[in-house]
Amino acid sequence: MRTFAIQTLGCKVNQYESEQIAQLLRDRGLTESPTANDADLRIINTCSVTTEAASKSRQSVRRSTRLKVLSQEPQAGPLRSGSNGKVIVTGCWATSNTAEAKTLPGVDAVLTHHLDVAAELNQLLDRWNLPKPLGNDLSMIQAGTPAVQASKLNPLEARKVKKNPAIGTHALPLLGDHQSNQRAYLKIQDGCDAHCTYCIIPSLRPSLWSKPISQVIEEANRLVATGHKEIILTGIFLSAYGQKTALRRRQSEPSSLPMLIEALCTRVPNLVRLRLSSLEPGDLTPDLISAMKSHPQIVPHFHLPLQSGSDKILHRMNRQYTRSDFLRMIDEVKTAFDRQALTTDIIVAFPGETDNDFDQTLDIVNRAKFIHIHAFPFSPRPKTAAARWTDDFIDNKIANQRMNHLAACGLAHNHEFRQSFLNETVQILVERQNNFDTLRHGRCERYFDIYFEDASANAGDALQVTIDRVTPYRTFARVNTGPETKRRRDAETK
Repeated sequence: MRTFAIQTLGCKVNQYESEQIAQLLRDRGLTESPTANDADLRIINTCSVTTEAASKSRQSVRRSTRLKVLSQEPQAGPLRSGSNGKVIVTGCWATSNTAEAKTLPGVDAVLTHHLDVAAELNQLLDRWNLPKPLGNDLSMIQAGTPAVQASKLNPLEARKVKKNPAIGTHALPLLGDHQSNQRAYLKIQDGCDAHCTYCIIPSLRPSLWSKPISQVIEEANRLVATGHKEIILTGIFLSAYGQKTALRRRQSEPSSLPMLIEALCTRVPNLVRLRLSSLEPGDLTPDLISAMKSHPQIVPHFHLPLQSGSDKILHRMNRQYTRSDFLRMIDEVKTAFDRQALTTDIIVAFPGETDNDFDQTLDIVNRAKFIHIHAFPFSPRPKTAAARWTDDFIDNKIANQRMNHLAACGLAHNHEFRQSFLNETVQILVERQNNFDTLRHGRCERYFDIYFEDASANAGDALQVTIDRVTPYRTFARVNTGPETKRRRDAETK
């Protein structure tokens, strides 16, 4: 076994954890295969947040094992490329549907969040005769798993943790050598016990865990040292960083996020941008606002999941804020930051949502002027409370109409926001190279994409550009040719 390939479905946390798994495999001497079908080891990191996500995960596993299953049939003839490799399934769908995942033909192992994924994966590699990594770099292993934390808790709490350790991916390696050249996800938190009525995740990742600040700083320095200019802090419930519970009414300690932001911005040289993956009304304390305003690395982009603008629906969802709480957060952000870019998540047609409830959501959308709305129709997830409210399900036709209305609002606000920067200079991080002509692509501090002509620009470059054209769907700019740009190009030439 020499090569591996990883397919990732779902959220930013899954993307980060796939990179951790890849790091472990590289430490064991494997190299990443350019094509999954040719890999000796294939790993599918699955998602289960919605019924559709679960279905896609199941389909992805079946596709990954198809060649292997075909090669085992009597009439298959010679082995096909990739047909003899090992297949491992992990992630949230593997945890929620473990028995089904284990019975799928061609699956060699299933690693759930209730296991120590790092230890289990290493045992499999040992069994498959993979060499162990040279040395034993303990600094690459994350401390602070629930099993370790149990020793610091009182006896009652310790017993609870030992009963359900849910170590999951916490002991996988820290990152530092392989993500994209410009942006890197850094997971600082795991687990949720808030139990929104539509969400299965608290059943799959029930134990809360926070990465110690010292390890966040260590990992951030590694990422920056290997060329990453922007770091995005992420977690299952980012707001619960440093807390024993995601339930705000039971939190007795002040948030640790301000302290973490202060440490990252002062102890990670050459970090250009720092972005938080999401915030809720209870997070935006005066201390957090002060910490974010004090450092230029914090970008003026905030992802604020709304889900619904109706108090009735928010209560049915078991969200931990009201409509007025959310509006107050919007006002605080707009007061504290200049021309902030706001994005959000919205669940459309939640059971019992009336036209009036949806109108209240639209009202907040138009007040906040979100530049991007991740809207999706309610999907009944088995084993959640909302899946049982079948009498209140909304007709698909109504759901689609509401989705279209939200999409139109989001497009209009996005266009208006980008137009306000016409003829202004902004900084972008070049994200990728297109395959045609000299057109390049980058993202500015306020999150929107910008296209520009520059044959010499490479992924990861930080450039100053002046926006000179805005269409309903795209923003175009010209690269400034000031001293900084000249120094960069002279250095590249040398």
